[in-house]
Amino acid sequence: MATTAPAKRLSDEGAAPAKKMVKLSSSNILNGTTVASRVPAASKVVKLSSSTLTAVACPVKTKLVKTNSASPIAIDGLDLTAEALEDRTLRFNSTSASTIVSLKGTGGPSGPPERRQLGQDGARAGGLKGTSTALERPYLRLHFEPDPSTIRPPHVLLEALSLVKRKWVEGPDYAHASEQLMSIQQDCRLQGLEGDLVSDAYETHARIAIERGELGDLSRTMSALSELYYAATIKGNARSPNCHEFIAYRMLYSMREEREVLENLTVLYAQLTAADRATADIAFAARVGQALLCSDYATFFRLYEGAPKMAGYIMDFFVDRVRGAALQVYLRSMGPAVEVDDLKHLLSFAKRKECFRFLRERGVVFTEDKRAVDAKASRA
Repeated sequence: MATTAPAKRLSDEGAAPAKKMVKLSSSNILNGTTVASRVPAASKVVKLSSSTLTAVACPVKTKLVKTNSASPIAIDGLDLTAEALEDRTLRFNSTSASTIVSLKGTGGPSGPPERRQLGQDGARAGGLKGTSTALERPYLRLHFEPDPSTIRPPHVLLEALSLVKRKWVEGPDYAHASEQLMSIQQDCRLQGLEGDLVSDAYETHARIAIERGELGDLSRTMSALSELYYAATIKGNARSPNCHEFIAYRMLYSMREEREVLENLTVLYAQLTAADRATADIAFAARVGQALLCSDYATFFRLYEGAPKMAGYIMDFFVDRVRGAALQVYLRSMGPAVEVDDLKHLLSFAKRKECFRFLRERGVVFTEDKRAVDAKASRA
């Protein structure tokens, strides 16, 4: 159901106070760290912004299609109109700035390689050693083994990733950022890189996809991160310091489809260790899932308002579906008239006009003064 989800934290009418967010920013993104948060206490959201980019050297063996904001688009309940995207952007600009550290790398050209088709005659991803010093290159649709002189080694990829983040801070361009992140991910795969660099490339892509509501890229990057975290565990290597945060995001993302919530959560939860389940991020996602499965809407909306990091923005993708179900329950149990202001609070809207628009789109019957909903007539 493609209904619009309002920007929930731009409150001007008595809504819950705005949360601090751990942003993709100079203090915590290049080093791949985030601020730990306790649920339900509000915590910081990670976002690419001029406030947070600090580079930290990763081990050598480590591993955007711009939305036309002028077009009124809605994706699975997420409003992508110009006004909504502006609101969504403002919600990410709330933390202080830190220093951006750029990394520099060197490399030299090499002679032309033998062109072998990938997957044949021994040519495979993971067998190359790049020599390119270019910080930017387009994503390639490869059928043949590429020239190593077009592939960047790890130290150059670190600087390239830093450049993508810095450009996003200076002027977000999703099409450009997405393509550059995909090319960085591609260079990592072609060279068989592992570790923090690879995780950071996918985590960065996931963060900006969450910010812009790009569900296709978000799904792809979260699947890749799941594989990276699993591979690290199997090999006995350290996982990304942000792994629990993104596992929680994947759990929340799996709740978009109402009929598959139980199945998806059961599969994901079974893959976690007891230590994983005890972390704040994953425990929060589990409580959200439990509230949905039990139709405990009061708990769901309380968790929604206090969601840590970027969890609330994932919940934006399906919150209107939950609001619709909760509205029917409230109309059956309250009456004969339910104040719009009461529904605004019960359904966790930041603005009264957003609540009124939501109710009107659901075809409810208002009282003559438009201040309340006629519960009996709306149920008919």
